[in-house]
Amino acid sequence: MIFTKQDTYEKIRNTPPVDRAIGNLFPTCWSERIPPSLFSHTMEQIESEVTMEWGAPFLSDAFVECANILMDAANNNRYQFISLWEPKEPDWIPDADLNRADSVWLFTENLTKQAKSPRPAAILCPGGGYEMISAYSEGIQLAQRMERDGGYKAFILNYRITPNFYPLPQMDLALAILHLRAHANLYQIDPNRIVVVGASAGGHLCASEAYLHSQLKQEILAELSKKGNANDYEGCSARPDAVGLLYPVISFTSEYHEGSYLALTKGQADLRESLSVETHIKKDYPPTYAFANKDDDAVPSSNTKRLEYALQNAGIPHLCDIFPTGGHGVGLGYDCSCKSWSERMLDFFAKECAPG
Repeated sequence: MIFTKQDTYEKIRNTPPVDRAIGNLFPTCWSERIPPSLFSHTMEQIESEVTMEWGAPFLSDAFVECANILMDAANNNRYQFISLWEPKEPDWIPDADLNRADSVWLFTENLTKQAKSPRPAAILCPGGGYEMISAYSEGIQLAQRMERDGGYKAFILNYRITPNFYPLPQMDLALAILHLRAHANLYQIDPNRIVVVGASAGGHLCASEAYLHSQLKQEILAELSKKGNANDYEGCSARPDAVGLLYPVISFTSEYHEGSYLALTKGQADLRESLSVETHIKKDYPPTYAFANKDDDAVPSSNTKRLEYALQNAGIPHLCDIFPTGGHGVGLGYDCSCKSWSERMLDFFAKECAPG
């Protein structure tokens, strides 16, 4: 079955596994904008009847695409959800919004043929203020871009959010890196070219994991040893080989995003400095690309400027762009002044993470 915009929301939403899993790819808070009185309307009609929070027409194309991806995962084995903390069957499709250890997964398109050579891998961490995960615009679309134009094997990470607090989200990302390195042959990837790319709070997740990776690995091994499955990761590093950041949350001490701070730390004041990225960048920090828009009224672009200053002082290869307009949460931003950011990031990674 292939859905189109001529199908009703009710038909799509009630078809397994879309009925229980659509929130994994299309944020539930977006779907909730459709009132029950419109459930019998086609997605094309809903597009003209419902608006997103930021005033745009309802993202019917995105909803239909996410539903079709789930159908492909269930019926054609085209996509895979990879459980990180709890072993699952290869055809496992998680229920949405569980937000516990068994809802931490990587999502990727299955391989269809043997690659000529190992590809670099990208772990994508969508944003959402540590309160939701914007998996479509900052996950699926970016994965498609990086696979199509950058030659990457892309994985979208579903990490724990509030009411799970630090260090759980950072541990989820560290485990994802360890998992890919330990199973590089299975995924036909280069274990020495694993980049992490995060947007907004997902950017903070990536940027903080990059300096916390050693202690996070020890916490992961301690947790996994209770289940007897820590051996696979003992010889692997949880350090990413490069970091990409979209309008990132960087600081919790100055011009910071209050919501991300509270959702990650539960307001613990002693974590402000320890989770402010710009104060912990040393000479072993990974090469970093970052961009922000000057008119961002959610996460001030000064976060990216402070990051740039810290990277420069530590002598870390970096490229930080501040574009004039575009606001926050623009994803690929093809209709904004920041439309070149993904190309600039891919070029930067190609230079800094070259094979060998």
